[in-house]
Amino acid sequence: MQDFSFQGKVFLGERLSTGKPGAMRWVNDAALLSIKASQSEEKRSESYSGLRQTSATIAKALEVTFDLTLNHGEAKNLALGLYGEVNTIAGGSITEEPFPNPVAVGDVIALDRGNVSSLEVTDSLGTPATLTLDTDYALDDANYGRISMLDLAAYTQPFKAAYDYAGNTDITLFTQAPPVRYLIMDGFNTVDGSADLMRVRMYRLKFNPASQLDLINDSFGDLKLSGTALLDTTAVLDAALGGYGRMELLSE
Repeated sequence: MQDFSFQGKVFLGERLSTGKPGAMRWVNDAALLSIKASQSEEKRSESYSGLRQTSATIAKALEVTFDLTLNHGEAKNLALGLYGEVNTIAGGSITEEPFPNPVAVGDVIALDRGNVSSLEVTDSLGTPATLTLDTDYALDDANYGRISMLDLAAYTQPFKAAYDYAGNTDITLFTQAPPVRYLIMDGFNTVDGSADLMRVRMYRLKFNPASQLDLINDSFGDLKLSGTALLDTTAVLDAALGGYGRMELLSE
């Protein structure tokens, strides 16, 4: 392989107790994958020349880090950077969800769930009165479950909502331990005329929390992830594997 510029697919999965990868997941479009290595050292300077020249060094800790930028905001991708858990919420119904008390004309109410239908708002009389849609309140957006109050009339607060909602996917924020994943990149050289194929394996990548996630943005959004490659104490015993990972030049 001479000139090279690689692209390819990145897969993440759990590392099994055997040291092998479990079921892998394609992260979809990965704009960047890079690894960096640095080694600290202790230096000794001689003290007889007056120049204090370095006379010896001791190699110390080797640190391997990585950067991974993902263009697709899939739930499991977001969960990596947000230390979250992905939960699938089934559709269902809610009865008597209480509004804040009191509310005033012009107030905006956010329902617990989005994708709502069959909405009905009632008051707190002994025999509840039903508010009139587009007279007493407006359903501003059924997708977001957002209501605006138009007229309080003579109703008794607090108001209550009953509705159906569709299923959705929830991602908790910062509820999980830092994720550690096995990474495989299936890469190919894009330089003209090249037939080079390369597979990269990194055995134990510990992800840092995302330092920034732009939720409102003038341009394309992405998810910039980084972290540390941990030593695999099982693989390091095998000279053909190494402790951090390996590159396979498949077209050599």
